[in-house]
Amino acid sequence: MKKLLLSIGLVLSIALLTMSCDKETVVTESDLPTTASQFINSNFNGVKILSVVEEKEGLSGKEYEVLLDNGIEIKFDKNGNWLDIDAVNDSSVLPDNLIPASILSYVKENYPNSGINSIEKENYGYDIELTNGLDLVFDKEGKFVRIDP
Repeated sequence: MKKLLLSIGLVLSIALLTMSCDKETVVTESDLPTTASQFINSNFNGVKILSVVEEKEGLSGKEYEVLLDNGIEIKFDKNGNWLDIDAVNDSSVLPDNLIPASILSYVKENYPNSGINSIEKENYGYDIELTNGLDLVFDKEGKFVRIDP
């Protein structure tokens, strides 16, 4: 019983410490890592940045959320690599050049009346959301794995 209470106390302490480290701060465009700025400039040339929020994610470091005036939200890691690109409006479609070719081809072939609304990099590959509401999972090579419920 003593070990159980000690274990629960330890887990709660770690959870509290991790949660207390999360912090969001509005920063300027110049605070973005160079890689993130270059990504935005090359893929969204002429699109205005509305806000940049720096999130301190406990033990995992910093992330940046950028909102563009065309309704696209991009999350970057601390090095400026994109993690998630999301069209805020569920019926909006992401530009084709942001989607790996094999994924884009699969979606156009199998869901010709739907566009890609969101793409997220995961450890296993990619999570894609379509404008029809379906969530598709692809591996790192862009091969279809399954439909997520």
